[in-house]
Amino acid sequence: MNADLNDVSRYERLDYVKSLNSGKEFYGSLKGVPEITRAGIRVSALSLYSDDCWDFSAEFPLLRRSSLIIEFGTISFDDGSDITQKGCECYLSSVKEYFYSLLVDPPSSYPKISTVCLSIKKGIRAIVRFMHIFGVERFSDLTEFELSEFQVWVCSGGRQGDGELTNRTLRSRVYGLSWLYEQSNKLSDGLVFWPFGSSQSVSQWTAEFSEKNLSRRHSSTPDMPDEIAVSLLECAFSDLSIADNLQDIRLRKEKDRNQTVKEKEYFPDGFYWKYVERPKPFPWEEYGLSNHAQVKALESRLAIACYIIIALLSGMRFHEIVHLRVGRNENWRVRKVFVDGGVRDFYFLVSRTNKLEHDATKYSWQTLPVVESALDALEKGLEHRHSGGNGFLFASRVKPDERTSLSAINHGLKLYCQHHDIRHDGVVWKLSTHQFRKKHARLMIRGGLGIRFLQDQLKHYDVEMTRLYGDMNVYAELQQEKFSLSREKYDELMQSQIPVVGGGGQELAELKRMYVGMRAGEREEFLDSLSKKAVIEQLDDGLCMYRPSKALCGGDSSNCRPADCNNSIIPVDGLRRNLLWRQRENNRLRGFFRGNSLKVSYLDARQAEIEKLLSQIDEV
Repeated sequence: MNADLNDVSRYERLDYVKSLNSGKEFYGSLKGVPEITRAGIRVSALSLYSDDCWDFSAEFPLLRRSSLIIEFGTISFDDGSDITQKGCECYLSSVKEYFYSLLVDPPSSYPKISTVCLSIKKGIRAIVRFMHIFGVERFSDLTEFELSEFQVWVCSGGRQGDGELTNRTLRSRVYGLSWLYEQSNKLSDGLVFWPFGSSQSVSQWTAEFSEKNLSRRHSSTPDMPDEIAVSLLECAFSDLSIADNLQDIRLRKEKDRNQTVKEKEYFPDGFYWKYVERPKPFPWEEYGLSNHAQVKALESRLAIACYIIIALLSGMRFHEIVHLRVGRNENWRVRKVFVDGGVRDFYFLVSRTNKLEHDATKYSWQTLPVVESALDALEKGLEHRHSGGNGFLFASRVKPDERTSLSAINHGLKLYCQHHDIRHDGVVWKLSTHQFRKKHARLMIRGGLGIRFLQDQLKHYDVEMTRLYGDMNVYAELQQEKFSLSREKYDELMQSQIPVVGGGGQELAELKRMYVGMRAGEREEFLDSLSKKAVIEQLDDGLCMYRPSKALCGGDSSNCRPADCNNSIIPVDGLRRNLLWRQRENNRLRGFFRGNSLKVSYLDARQAEIEKLLSQIDEV
C-alpha cells in the first residue's frame, strides 16, 4: 500500500480515484456511461463500482473500519428485500451514481468520508424507501406534491418511547438529503425540486415540522454531580489493582497449561474403574472466582475504571480515548517547561481526533501524571488482546483488530455504577460517556481556565461550541459562583486598612474612598455592581480584578505583569519579604542560566516587575 494513501484527504478526491483507475478510461461524471462500463471502475483500493459494498478502510487505516463502508444493502424495504436484489436495479443504479459523485466531485461542504458512509443510513435511505412504497422509480420523477407527501411521511415515523418529535430527531432522519439535490446536475437521475418545499434550509424545515424545537444550547446530557465524580474516581483508582489479578491468572494458566491429574473413571456397571489423566482444573477459588466468565467481567470492569480516569482527567471524546494506542511512546508525553524560575513537568495524552480535520489527526491533551497508572493497568490487564496484534489500548473483546465500541463502554459504565452502588438522591446514577466531558469542562472553569484554553483542551473547532459547554450548564453558573466570591473579596478589601500596590492599587484606593462615604444600603448596591463588572482571582502575587479591556495578559495568567497591569491588586502586608526572596532566587537562576539568552531575558523581565513593586511599597 502506498504510504500516501494515509493522507488521501489532502488531495482532490477526483485525482485519487483517477489514480486508482490509471491505464484505462476514467469518468469524472457517469452521465450517459452504461452500467457495464461503470462496473469496472475502481472506487477504492478494495472495491469496484459493481460491488454491493464499498470499503475505504485501506485509504484510512487509522479510522474504524465499520465507519468506512458504504453498504448498499442497508437500504431495505418492508417486504424484506433491499436495493441490491433483483427487481430493485433502478434504485441501486441511482444511489451508486449519487455516492460516486460524492467521492469524485463532492458538494460545497466537502463531507468527510466517514460522514458520507454514515449518510446512507439516513436521508437517502428514507427517500428511497418512500419511493418504493409509492411506486416511484427515479429521483427525477419525484414531483413537488410527492416531496410534500415525503415530508409528512418522514415525520410520521416511529420514535423512541412517548417523547415528542424534536427538530434534532427530524434532522437526523433527513441527514444528507440536501446533498442529493445539490449533486443533481452531476447525475443522470437527480432531484428536480428542493426536497423541503418552501423552506429555505433544512433547519427551518425541521423547526416547522417538529413537535418540539430544541435550541443549539439545549443539552440532554445531565451534569455529573461532584459527589458522583468523587465516587467514580475513588472506585476507579481502587479497581486498577484488577490488572495485577488478571496478570496472575494468565501466568498461572500458562504455568498449568500442560499439567494433568489422575482421576477414577467408572465403567457402566459401576463396580470397575480405571485411572485416566485429565487436564488439571484451574483453582478459581484462590482468586475469588468460580469460572472463566468472571474473568471477562473483571476485564470489562478494569477497562471502565481506566476509561473513567482518562475521560474525567482529560476531557477527551469517546473516539479520542479509544483511539489510544498501546505503548508509552505512542500515548504519553512529558514536557519540561521553564516556569517562574524553575522547571516543571507537564503531562499529555497522545491520541487522534477526526473532529478538526478529514483524517484522524494526532493531537495532545494535557492531563495529570496519575493517568499514567491507568494506561499501565490497562496494558497489563488486556495484555492477551494486545499480544494477539490488536494495537488499540481499549482493544475489542470480540473483534481482534478493532477498538472497543461505544455501546460496550456505555453498557459497562451503567454496570459499573450498579456494581459499586454509586447513587445520587438515592438512585443509581445513569452514567454515559459524554458526561465526563462536561464535568471536565466544569472542573477546568472552576479552576480558572480561560475559554480559549478550554477550547484547545476540548479540541473544539469553534470557540462558540466551547461557550455552549459552559454557558447554561457550566460557564454561567460557575461565573456566578465567581461573582459571589468576588463580592466577598471586594467587601474585605474595602474595609481593610492594609495598603495595596500593583497596577490597580490606585484605582482600588479611589473605590475605598467612595465606599467609606456610603450608607449600608448603598454599599450593598456598590459591591454588587463591582462583582458584575469584574472577577477577582487569586494569582501568585495577589489578586486580579480581571477586565479584558485593561488586562495586559490577554487572559493568560502566566503572562501576568502585576506592576503595570490596571487589574492587579496586591496587599502589601508581608509582601516585601516575599519579593526580596524572589529577587535573590532570580539572581541565582540568572547565573545558572547565563548561557541561555532567552531564559536570562525572561528572568530580567521578572526582576523589573519586582523592582517596580518594591518601589511602590516604598512610596506607600
